[in-house]
Amino acid sequence: MSDRSAVTATGGGSWARTAASGIAVLALGVAGAWAAGPYIHGGSPAGASGRGEVAAVSTAAKPCATRTCYVAVNVATLWVRSVYPRPVDKPALANPANPRGWIKSMTLAQKRWLVGKLQTQALYGTKVIVTGHPRPGWVKIAIPGQPTPKDSRGYPGYVPARQLTSTAPVPATRSAVVRTKTASLWSAWTSAGPAGSRVMEVSYGTRLPVVASTPAYAVVKLIGGREVAVRRGNVVLHKAGTSWNATGAKLVAEAKKFLGLQYLWAGTSGFGFDCSGFTHTLYAAFGIRLPRDADRQAVHGRSVASNSLRPGDLVFFRSSATGPIIHVGMYVGSGKMIDAPHTGAPVRIESVWRFGHYAGARRYLPGSG
Repeated sequence: MSDRSAVTATGGGSWARTAASGIAVLALGVAGAWAAGPYIHGGSPAGASGRGEVAAVSTAAKPCATRTCYVAVNVATLWVRSVYPRPVDKPALANPANPRGWIKSMTLAQKRWLVGKLQTQALYGTKVIVTGHPRPGWVKIAIPGQPTPKDSRGYPGYVPARQLTSTAPVPATRSAVVRTKTASLWSAWTSAGPAGSRVMEVSYGTRLPVVASTPAYAVVKLIGGREVAVRRGNVVLHKAGTSWNATGAKLVAEAKKFLGLQYLWAGTSGFGFDCSGFTHTLYAAFGIRLPRDADRQAVHGRSVASNSLRPGDLVFFRSSATGPIIHVGMYVGSGKMIDAPHTGAPVRIESVWRFGHYAGARRYLPGSG
């Protein structure tokens, strides 16, 4: 079964210009982990001195020691129990985390083993509520941004304490929202492209506060104060308090970027999705919050008749004629949907009627019918 709801869980940088070449260079710090580090300060559009002095080291992010914390790795994976992880799961438990390496290292059988063992995932900078400390090195949390009846505070699960910080992301009037499967963050940039080392690979949907931007790249700030650069084509810049202008056509276009991406149980990132993680994340990238699981997505929004489907609507399926909701896809038009089907299969476009036990559709876009 492709949906997790069918399983019962137990238990700053600045700018310098070389006189000889005229190439703008952004030097943004020493490559390495997400924590803050020194960076070269060589003048900025705001009128800095340009003398090449070394700026003071930013305040490093602090370990999670409060009730409200934040995800400090590119993708944090929440487990049903803290004793479940295997040796093969070490890349997903580290800081920095390596979700790409983790997924690539697993066999199909090892991926299938994750069914019922994982809860969900959370992206870099996501706010979480600490609800318990089951054993040394582990924290039980809830994710307010992923609504669920499992916990009124948000989707629950266990994560390694090393992947959280009590340091909040910097408040932003503009955010860079990743709109490619993943995006690399770089320690330095030139007009020709990356010039430094890769600091982190972040997922689709990750939001980072913007310091400055050009047509080629944006300067963003990490938790703890470090400034890095991201290719401008990897992100959209969104001003706080403005409309996201979501449409069905835009949602479908975003979904098609993931064609061919392999399914991952509990996945909510551009490294791998499950069916409801796919729809939840796509809508979240446009500022629209959906419940985390398919069975809850199926009772929110507005009901849509099968003969009135529009691109961007969500379509749902049962395990049998009267069984529970086990799957969700996004309608793309012409009787087809795009979905993350099951372990071992990629995101694909297929007939809405392929699954047989159609359970209706819901519309979440504001003001659309």
